[in-house]
Amino acid sequence: MFRPKQIAAAIALAVASAVAFAQTAGNGHGLFDHLLKKLDTNGDGKISQDEFLAGAAARFKTIDTQGKGSFTAADLAASPHAQNRMAGVAAALVKRIDTAGNGYITRDEFLAAAQKRFAKLDANGDGKLMPDEFRPQHYPRVGAQLDEAGGGHGAKHAQARFDKLDTNHDGTVSLDEYVAGASAMFAKLDPQNTGKVTAQQVANSPHALERDDAVAQHVVKKLDTNGDGVVSLDEYLAGAKTRFGRLDKNGDGYITADEAPAHHGPHAKPPVSG
Repeated sequence: MFRPKQIAAAIALAVASAVAFAQTAGNGHGLFDHLLKKLDTNGDGKISQDEFLAGAAARFKTIDTQGKGSFTAADLAASPHAQNRMAGVAAALVKRIDTAGNGYITRDEFLAAAQKRFAKLDANGDGKLMPDEFRPQHYPRVGAQLDEAGGGHGAKHAQARFDKLDTNHDGTVSLDEYVAGASAMFAKLDPQNTGKVTAQQVANSPHALERDDAVAQHVVKKLDTNGDGVVSLDEYLAGAKTRFGRLDKNGDGYITADEAPAHHGPHAKPPVSG
């Protein structure tokens, strides 16, 4: 399954959805340094389109492990890079929430993080969340991933989360509802009722895998321009070329440090060979 780097504050469902929405953080220059190390083969301190596409071609091979010349959403989900990223995300999430430093998350820590997340989302401090407080920009990574895939899926995903939490169907999500959602999520992560959750449990949770499968499906749908259900090398490189054009803001044919994006989500822009 699709398991997707450094965690960002995007713990949806009150960290409860931490698994599904835990994201990687990093500033633009940190991302550029990462890309530079991977893609700047001639060592000139910037990334040309040829270098960018060469990196994308190399990444394609890690997804198309059977050498078919194309990949499906399932192939993308099962790629080693995706699995390694998810393991890193899960480990960073646990480290972030594990205030006691035990190497795992307790239920109390999980719910405390949920309460903090609720307070951040409750911009007007009225003790309840409205649908617009669940809009994708409050979950920058998952929103970017789903909206990057097209069709406004980030907004739809946010609305679905909201509807699930609004158990009394009054059009708002109270703190009690939000924390209840977190409690339910913790229970799913801890099926043996041990009272603690490890990074491995986070990475392998059904909720995380379902979310990542959805992202994989959306990514393939966007890149699959001929609609045959798979992404060919040509389609993948075409997506990479489009992505390069967006990053190369001044159009000089290179990506430089001042043009690097502020965020780098696990699978937000798969053509990037990062």
